[in-house]
Amino acid sequence: MRIAWFSPLPPHRSGIAAYSSEILACLTSHDIEAFVDDGSGREAVAGTRPIPGVAVRGAHDFVWRHARQPYDLVVYQLGNDLCHDYMWPYMVRVPGLVVLHDAQLHQARAQGLIRQHREDDFRAEFVYSHPETRREIADLIVAGLGGTLYYLWPMVRIPMEAAKVVAVHTTYLARELAAEFPGRTIRHVHLGVPDSLASTAAAAAEVRRRHGIPDAAVVFGSFGRVTPEKGLTHLLMALAQVAPSVPNVRLLVVGEAPPYYDLLAQARELGIAELVTLTGYVDDAGLPEYLAAVDVCLNLRWPTGRETSAAWIRCLAAGKPTVITDLVHLTDVPSLDLRSMKVSCTEAGVTEPVCVHVELIDEIHMLRLALRRLTEDVGLRASLGGAARRYWAVHATMALMARDYEAALANAATATSPARPANWPAHLTADGTATARSLSAGFGIHDVLERPRITETSFPWGG
Repeated sequence: MRIAWFSPLPPHRSGIAAYSSEILACLTSHDIEAFVDDGSGREAVAGTRPIPGVAVRGAHDFVWRHARQPYDLVVYQLGNDLCHDYMWPYMVRVPGLVVLHDAQLHQARAQGLIRQHREDDFRAEFVYSHPETRREIADLIVAGLGGTLYYLWPMVRIPMEAAKVVAVHTTYLARELAAEFPGRTIRHVHLGVPDSLASTAAAAAEVRRRHGIPDAAVVFGSFGRVTPEKGLTHLLMALAQVAPSVPNVRLLVVGEAPPYYDLLAQARELGIAELVTLTGYVDDAGLPEYLAAVDVCLNLRWPTGRETSAAWIRCLAAGKPTVITDLVHLTDVPSLDLRSMKVSCTEAGVTEPVCVHVELIDEIHMLRLALRRLTEDVGLRASLGGAARRYWAVHATMALMARDYEAALANAATATSPARPANWPAHLTADGTATARSLSAGFGIHDVLERPRITETSFPWGG
């Protein structure tokens, strides 16, 4: 199958970029051309890390290449980040397989339109996506007062209607979207990651030495972009409360911090700066060594776009005990409540927990329990780590994801393109010639962009 694949790719520092490069390496039976954002120039394409068997091109080349030799399928890897903004014009005009990584696209879509001074286009999309909502809400977003309002109005209607097939990574989200958008084809594709158990004890010891972490410390690690949504502020508060009685606990935060969130300043205010290490960005090649260097992994998230965290699954693949937030789309994951030592899971008969969960309404208390218990109980850490590894082997390998992708690709390639809704916002269906038409009309001449009808009277001199 000849496939056009829209996605950010490494070295872009995006989880979906890494994800795309990994799954593309597994789909070798197809002729795949990856289209990346070349809005900043050809250097964006030239700097993309090569993927064996995949040709990487700029998105501006897609239209003419598709016109000359149509692709069998177009795949759009869509997430709630500005790095996906470039693919929207293609997605709404050339239906394909939309892999929806977040069930909330409002933040990225709003920022993408507003930064182009297209506030009216944003308002039109917001009202279309959520017709039951007052239009004034869009004005709050335009004014920069979005905050958590984004999560109340996810703005996924247009991608759902544009796609031939939609793929998501949890069965919960597949059910939710099917109920909200009846008649749409929605597939569950397992999220897989490579095996992360290869790093040696020597590599782990070197990471600890590099960051001045004692060999005897019990290290809790957080992986991924360092933002307030990762629950790190509450984690620091819990750490400050348990540290006096659990002196060997340490926190290693692996990821790049944005300028608006100063984690280390918070640690200093709480008096625990010496217990917290912030590494900055670590590339994919170095990540397994950092996973090996920690004893417990933390994957907290609130608010949530109901995304599936590849960072968490990499921790499972590394055989690490993990602590996660108890979120509705993760209720099928067997998790341990340390208050009662009972296993929580929607699947009947499951008794082996693969992680520890914390509830939002009791978060700091449950984080204190997790920090203390998992520091002191070596047996519990070993039990959870073994269960995590087994869970990854059954539910989250690259082979499983590749199998699901093959089925989704075949489904989407033969699916009928959806009818474009008549009431879509006008800018989604515009042909891009409005400015030229307006200019030609201002000179009092005919529409220069309209193909003339050639008849005998078109040539009064004959011939």
